[in-house]
Amino acid sequence: MTRVLGVDFGTKRLGFALGDSATKVAVPLDVVELNGQEPVAVVAAMVKQDGYDRIVVGTARTADGEATAMSERAEAFATELEAATGVTVELVNEHLTSKISDALADEVGVAGHNDALAAMLILQEFLDNEERACPES
Repeated sequence: MTRVLGVDFGTKRLGFALGDSATKVAVPLDVVELNGQEPVAVVAAMVKQDGYDRIVVGTARTADGEATAMSERAEAFATELEAATGVTVELVNEHLTSKISDALADEVGVAGHNDALAAMLILQEFLDNEERACPES
């Protein structure tokens, strides 16, 4: 079983989700307010403490896959994170993830944007695509 950490990257806070290769299901985990903390250091500490085998980071590209200022920041974060942790980091286009997570939060009665739900959607997208690319026998 591979433990996978999903990350909704932001400049003010990070959303986290947990998934694994056995269940192929992502669940919201936590939201961390950065308050001046270095995002790579925050995630590296989680990886060291909880032992993840893979990390999935959302990158905010356009619907056409074009880079944005935020996607460039997320992709640089992913590169630094992989170097800092030695754990493989995958990127998933998170286009519309925030809108969908906001709709989910409204549906369950949670006020405001929930970055952990966004991380869950990012990670679930990765797990779904991984399953199609490498079906288990």
